[in-house]
Amino acid sequence: MKNHIYVFNAPQVFGGAEVFLVRLAKLLGIGSNYVVVSPVLPSLQIELERACGRFVALPGSGGIAIRLAFLAWLWRHRREIRANTASFILNGRGSAYFAPFVRMITGVSPVTICHTELGTDNVGIKDFLYGAALRFARSSIAVSKTVETQLHQRWPALDVRAIPNWIDESSRTYQSRSTERHFPACQIAVVGRLAENKGIREVAEAFAAMDGIEAHFYGEGPLQNYLDDIASKAPWLCVHGHVDDLASRLPHHTILVSGSYSESFSYSVAEGIYAGLLCVITDIPAHRELLGPDYPEALYFPPRDMEALRKALNAANRLLSELEGQYGREVVQQAHERMKTRNAPEEARNAYRALLLDASSDTFLDPKNI
Repeated sequence: MKNHIYVFNAPQVFGGAEVFLVRLAKLLGIGSNYVVVSPVLPSLQIELERACGRFVALPGSGGIAIRLAFLAWLWRHRREIRANTASFILNGRGSAYFAPFVRMITGVSPVTICHTELGTDNVGIKDFLYGAALRFARSSIAVSKTVETQLHQRWPALDVRAIPNWIDESSRTYQSRSTERHFPACQIAVVGRLAENKGIREVAEAFAAMDGIEAHFYGEGPLQNYLDDIASKAPWLCVHGHVDDLASRLPHHTILVSGSYSESFSYSVAEGIYAGLLCVITDIPAHRELLGPDYPEALYFPPRDMEALRKALNAANRLLSELEGQYGREVVQQAHERMKTRNAPEEARNAYRALLLDASSDTFLDPKNI
């Protein structure tokens, strides 16, 4: 049996892929034998240490510097990695490009975690390099069926398997929307990385043109200063940054909005459902996979279409007000039941432990034969 898992995480911001690493540390429960090598990310380090994992901060502040620092770290620790009969994870697309280097330097054939939907362009140089790098991995894990299907269609020869992301029922108690609760305004939560591809700018602009709402943004990212500037002039907008008590805050809202252009698996939408919120979301495959075929069409809107977002918000408000919100509660309850079955942590734990901790010795290659 393997006793260590090493992870390389390339991004320099705290987002969904980093949340995944913290959840995986808790899911596997191997303590300090779970080692994440990453750029300096205080939020990730704090959350990981709470989960009893180890965090190794790479020096440097630029992308090239970080990547060179990782290669230097990999070379220095190559014998330790082999001695610990380790599994090596490359978390996300930016890290997956290093699969050939991990394999050549350590003799360990890594596992890549694929969080990102593929673009429509299959001839770009980045896609070519990504596909070439994945061939050096012993397996690629897709965090949803949506991503698994895309990878299989693009590169049929790859070993790709879907392990849908999980929701920990013990720490996420479903909150049924009470008919006795009254809110001073439409309390909207937006959760996730504050970046352009999450539709943050368009969503904020749409909110600014609406009356009777109060919007709360949770997360970090390059658009935080943009939102802070709006919030300094607009009392309807609150920017909270990263918070570690999100599960206790969400039930104080009525609606969760996701304007993301693409997702592999949306933790924020799952968190919203578990908090008892109606979710108004972009019409993308990952959202439909998560919420299922029975989720109301009126609550979807095309990415970047802010007029459609306003209509979807109106539809959500009707569901929350008509018949004392009965139908709205039924919609959320049905989505919650789907996730309890489909995204159960025990199934994910068994799949990850089999692949990462109980795999056979063919994970390790003789460097002379590489």
